[in-house]
Amino acid sequence: MQDQPVPVIELTGVTRIYPLPSGDVIALDSLSARIDRGEFVAIMGPSGSGKSTLLNQIGGLDVPTSGTLKITGRNIRKMSDTELTNLRL
Repeated sequence: MQDQPVPVIELTGVTRIYPLPSGDVIALDSLSARIDRGEFVAIMGPSGSGKSTLLNQIGGLDVPTSGTLKITGRNIRKMSDTELTNLRL
């Protein structure tokens, strides 16, 4: 039996909530996805649907309110600022 390769990007139940005085904004709501090496993915949707929030998460500029985001098998919550900076290089 062959082991599955580690996905380049793996999101499991990722939620991002921005607390605002006028009420919380849920930018991502329990998003799960897997992107393997060599795959091409398009992120599409109307204005306000969470595209930029998702890209900020994947780029390590922001972290999920809840859920898990792994880049090459590493949870970004457990990465230091230096490791996150190196991820973006």
